[in-house]
Amino acid sequence: MFDKHREVVNSIEGLSDEEREFLYSALNIHGHMCGGMPMGYVAGIAALKALGAKRERNMDKMVILYIGNGHLAGCFADGIQFATGCTFGKGVMKKEPKGKWTFLLVDKKMEKAVKVTLKNEILKKAFSAPFITDYRKKGVNPTDIPPEIAEPGFKRPFSLKLEDIVEIEGPFDFKMDKKKPCFNVVECSVCGHLVAENYAKMEDGKPVCVDCTNYGF
Repeated sequence: MFDKHREVVNSIEGLSDEEREFLYSALNIHGHMCGGMPMGYVAGIAALKALGAKRERNMDKMVILYIGNGHLAGCFADGIQFATGCTFGKGVMKKEPKGKWTFLLVDKKMEKAVKVTLKNEILKKAFSAPFITDYRKKGVNPTDIPPEIAEPGFKRPFSLKLEDIVEIEGPFDFKMDKKKPCFNVVECSVCGHLVAENYAKMEDGKPVCVDCTNYGF
C-alpha cells in the first residue's frame, strides 16, 4: 500500500518537496484514494497562500470548517488538516456544521482570515463522477473501487489552477478569543482518575470529573 501511495504521489507534478511529503502522509492516514481529500489539500494550500502564511506547526492558526457529517465531506477535511497543519488534535480545527465545502483559515496572531469555498463546478463534477455514481452510491467501500477509477480522481485537483478550484474571500480582519492552555491535572475525588483542571468541578471543596459530578457541566 505504502509503495503504491508513494508511486502515485511522486507522479504528481508541481508540488514542492514539503507539499509532496505531507500529501503522502495524508494519503496514508486517510487510507484510500478519492477526489475529496486532495481537493481539501489543494484548498488548504490555496488558503495559506492567500493569507501569506506557512503551514502551522504550533497553535497560532485556526481552521473553522463549515462541512457537516454524513455527506462525503470528511475526506475534504483530512486534506485541509494536512495542508494547513491545523488539526483537531491540536485544538486548532473545529466544525460549525452547515453542509458546505467551505472553511475559514484564521491567523490568530495577525488577526486575519481568509474564507475558502470549493467552486460549484468542481463539486458538481465530483458528485457526477463514476467514483460516486457507479460505486459509492451503490455502497462500495472506497478501498474496493478499481484503481483506474480512483487514481485519476485523486490526481485531478493537482492538474488544475487554484482559481479553477476554489473561491477565496479576504484576507480580512478576524479576531478570536485567545485562551491559554491548561497545563494542570487534578485527581477526581470520586473515581480517582486524573482530569484536566479546566474540566474539573469543585463539589464540597473537592475536585470532581465530568462523569462523577452531580450537577453537570
